[in-house]
Amino acid sequence: MKTEFLQKLRQHLLQAGMTRVHPESAEPTARLAVEALAGMPHFDEVWAGDLHLSIQIVIVASGERVAGVEFARRAQLLRDRAASLSKRVKGEVQVLQLALYERAVPLEEQKFVVERATFAPWWPLAHARVTSWVVTFSAPALHDVPFRGWPPELSADQLRALLA
Repeated sequence: MKTEFLQKLRQHLLQAGMTRVHPESAEPTARLAVEALAGMPHFDEVWAGDLHLSIQIVIVASGERVAGVEFARRAQLLRDRAASLSKRVKGEVQVLQLALYERAVPLEEQKFVVERATFAPWWPLAHARVTSWVVTFSAPALHDVPFRGWPPELSADQLRALLA
């Protein structure tokens, strides 16, 4: 199911105007993401796009290899990188970290990742926001928190539809 979801996700992100980020990426937004994320821990996939007057970055990581505490640590690192990138582009940068789990995930771990691996202040001048959502394949579900300003075409409802 993970492979099928990833294929649907890739197609959806491409249709939404996102670009897959690789070290040799030449597209300007992808290039900025490569530079901003240099030296970060490994992610399965990284996508970047310039949508709705802000830059969105989608990080995909498998939860089987990453503990919930590590997702929280990575979210802090991503917030710092997003803040730095925000200053460079003089605009808003938003990062969504998708934690993919093929195993059943205890409610406490889901809640920890969704709540603790999020840096999304509510004040309007915050130019760097990070949130983490958990995708489980054992009982297909997406666990999320609201992410103010996140484009509707990349919303939690859209990602839930990909799980169906």
